[in-house]
Amino acid sequence: MAGPNLTTHGPILQVQNKANTTPFTNALPEAASQTFPFGAPVQLNGSGYVQVWDGTTTSAGILGVSESFGQNLASAGLGAPVPPFGGITGAIAIQTYGSVPNQPSAVNIAVGTPVADGRTLYMEPNQENIFQALFDNSAGTVAANWTPTQADIGVNYGMTKSSGDGSWYVDKNKTGGSAIVQIVGLPYGSYLNAPVTFVLLAAAIQVN
Repeated sequence: MAGPNLTTHGPILQVQNKANTTPFTNALPEAASQTFPFGAPVQLNGSGYVQVWDGTTTSAGILGVSESFGQNLASAGLGAPVPPFGGITGAIAIQTYGSVPNQPSAVNIAVGTPVADGRTLYMEPNQENIFQALFDNSAGTVAANWTPTQADIGVNYGMTKSSGDGSWYVDKNKTGGSAIVQIVGLPYGSYLNAPVTFVLLAAAIQVN
């Protein structure tokens, strides 16, 4: 049966900045009921709140890559500072968060009670930032379909969410109008589901 080789793919990571400077990060109020993992592509919804990317909006669809997990807020922006000088409100302490790969009933236990402030922290997707994710193919049938090669460098592909943990992978099956990234390297070589480095296509970047 055709499909991806893996069910979990891990987070998208920012691995390099072309100017060798600190990459830009930002934080905006999060939409309600978001449970995406760290390292997921995110977008602004129609009300201006951050949600996980819908997987289909390729034109101005990617606000960034999350550096925090979805907080499952009861209402949009709950606890976030209100401009211009409002403070963080609500309980704000996190006890457990996110999901654990291959353990559907498990949670992560927070160390030091980090703050949930109603906002999503994310890495901006300007083309100075180089990201890394695993390579897969949502319509693959043989190992070659799931293996990136030198021929994939410079090619534009889309991304697909994993069925197992909500992480995202570069999908060889998505090209043309479904593409949002361009592969720029194979940092560890060519092998089954190898990581690839990429930049976001300019047309896919959502400017807030």
